[in-house]
Amino acid sequence: MTPIETNEVHLTWQGKIACQYVYSNLRLDTTQVKTSVNSYVYALFLKGSARIKFDKHEIEAIPGDFLIFPPHIPPIIISTSEDYQAICLIVSSSFVYDSPIVRNVFQTATFSLIHEDDPIIRLSQDTYSFLHQIFLLIMRQIKNSHLHTTEALHALYGLMLAELMNEIEQKERDEKVVGQHAYKIFIEFNRLMRNHFREHHDITFYAERLQISPRYLSMVVKKISHLTVATFINRYLMLEACWLLKTTDYSIQQISNMLHFADQASFSKFFKRLKGINPLQFRRQEDLSL
Repeated sequence: MTPIETNEVHLTWQGKIACQYVYSNLRLDTTQVKTSVNSYVYALFLKGSARIKFDKHEIEAIPGDFLIFPPHIPPIIISTSEDYQAICLIVSSSFVYDSPIVRNVFQTATFSLIHEDDPIIRLSQDTYSFLHQIFLLIMRQIKNSHLHTTEALHALYGLMLAELMNEIEQKERDEKVVGQHAYKIFIEFNRLMRNHFREHHDITFYAERLQISPRYLSMVVKKISHLTVATFINRYLMLEACWLLKTTDYSIQQISNMLHFADQASFSKFFKRLKGINPLQFRRQEDLSL
């Protein structure tokens, strides 16, 4: 894997998305994105190695590794080799939610790709090369901005997520992590979730639609995604609630009704438990952090 030759160290678009090279003597600058604390960091390792502290874990990344760091858990570089080189993408939550199409892809990808105990995805050579080109295209779009730059960046970001999901799914099939039948159940569960999470918050509904027991559905989802069904439901609800609070004028009571909570108090309690603040406080925040 050869290093990239470029004069561009970092490029930023409207304070919402940034692409940057990092080396042993040049670390990641997340301040390029206005709401960096609520941003996702994606890193493609090109050369050398790095030891990284992530939450309570220490990991070692090598060329061909792709790392994903969710908001509020920033990576800390412990040490690197002298030839260490990576390219990083910093994406604010508001950028994700500017596009309905990207938002839908992101919601699906979040559960397949982000594991807080292990952020590394070991890429095949073909996927590594493809993602490398996507990063370069993102940098090109930011550098040579035009009337349709925002749409182009949304498309490239969505393509990156779709390619990563395909890589994960292919590895799981090849390694036979679960049987083909179980994997089909997981895919169908995802489809049902996207269509029904607003009105159905219980595992029984999805199990009945899939004609399996709740226990078996829980086992399949946990095995493939490392998440519980309840976590899936709660994350979908939270992403939708945040989007409605930040991008619409619906009242909190209306949003509570749209998401089929028993009442506004139940919705507010749910929201504060997952987000740390109540819906009104979240709506009044100045930025679009989701």
